[in-house]
Amino acid sequence: MSGVRSEGASEGRAAPAGRDPSRSTSMITAAVVVPAAPALLPGIGGTADPLADLRERAAALVADTATAKGADRLVVVGSGTTTRVWPGDAPSGAARFTTGRVPDGALPSDLEIGRVLASSTGGEIVLHSVAADASPQECAALGTTLAACPSTLLVVVADGPATLTDKAPGHLQPDAAPFAEGLACALAAADTTALAALDPATCDRLWMRGRAALQVLAAATDGLAGELVAEESPFGVQYLLARWA
Repeated sequence: MSGVRSEGASEGRAAPAGRDPSRSTSMITAAVVVPAAPALLPGIGGTADPLADLRERAAALVADTATAKGADRLVVVGSGTTTRVWPGDAPSGAARFTTGRVPDGALPSDLEIGRVLASSTGGEIVLHSVAADASPQECAALGTTLAACPSTLLVVVADGPATLTDKAPGHLQPDAAPFAEGLACALAAADTTALAALDPATCDRLWMRGRAALQVLAAATDGLAGELVAEESPFGVQYLLARWA
């Protein structure tokens, strides 16, 4: 699969979900997708703090959605080296972006971003990494397990491709832009089929680190309506804010 194909909605507008809510088997009340940008962690961006506004909007989206849906539990899903549950008080690994002196048992950066953004909600926070190289089938299995969690808001930490410009981390790939457009449409439409069909090899080539977490999202939810809240790519990396509810 060379790209993401979905009939979606434009930024800031909701699109109907592709499934009938009355037939939903998932107990996830809502899901929020936030970027996996390390600069969202306080202090990583230095005094310039280039993603301060994005951090504020992402945290507000998580808090507002948790309140609106009455979610008692927030499950943060993000990429890591293994698939596992992490202690809620696991030490910060932010030093991997500064001094390099990371304590034993430090959280993967994606989960730390999710923990920071969810910290103001007051609800229980569960941190669950999914191996970055997990197969679509393994991601689906985790998503199915999470779907059985009642009164839960899923917070998915994931970026789109990091190959949108010459100065991007993965440098420019000609097919990254249409891929990113398709991914944005899939999130706007809550198109679980499109996310489930993401090809691991293509995502790796386009430096898309969020593939596994988004495929967990696809399997964990059913019958939700999508909304693309924001999309930007200041460093040649696609950052997305989306809500499924």
